[in-house]
Amino acid sequence: MLPQRILVGTDFSGASKAAADWAIELARGLGAPVTIVHVFDLPIVGLPDASLLVDARTAARLMSEAQAAVDAEVARVQGRGVTVDGALRQGDPRTLLGAQTAGQPASLLVVGSHGRKGLARALIGSVAEAVVRHSEIPVLVVRA
Repeated sequence: MLPQRILVGTDFSGASKAAADWAIELARGLGAPVTIVHVFDLPIVGLPDASLLVDARTAARLMSEAQAAVDAEVARVQGRGVTVDGALRQGDPRTLLGAQTAGQPASLLVVGSHGRKGLARALIGSVAEAVVRHSEIPVLVVRA
């Protein structure tokens, strides 16, 4: 089955931009719309006696900056013959990206991969790998 809507997960890195460009080219050939989505989690600092959460003002600023970045990425890829919109969600990208986070059903998720190996991958982990494991829809991983 051909994708009816393509979802692109972004963290605004070079790998994510390459994934968005790839998805736009695929969508143009298929006549499918694209939704660029950024999923972010508010930072929590754990201490032995307590946890520190961001205050409401900081959370609002982070959301505003993230929305501006999504809008900029949508503007970057618009005008290539494909309908493109953006979405911003709060939560863990490892589990939310493949769970129809954009609010509209998608049939393909495209994500970028930094291609880390060895110690860097062990310490940082692979968001793309976790997305593939948790996604409800097929995932295409684009390596920059």
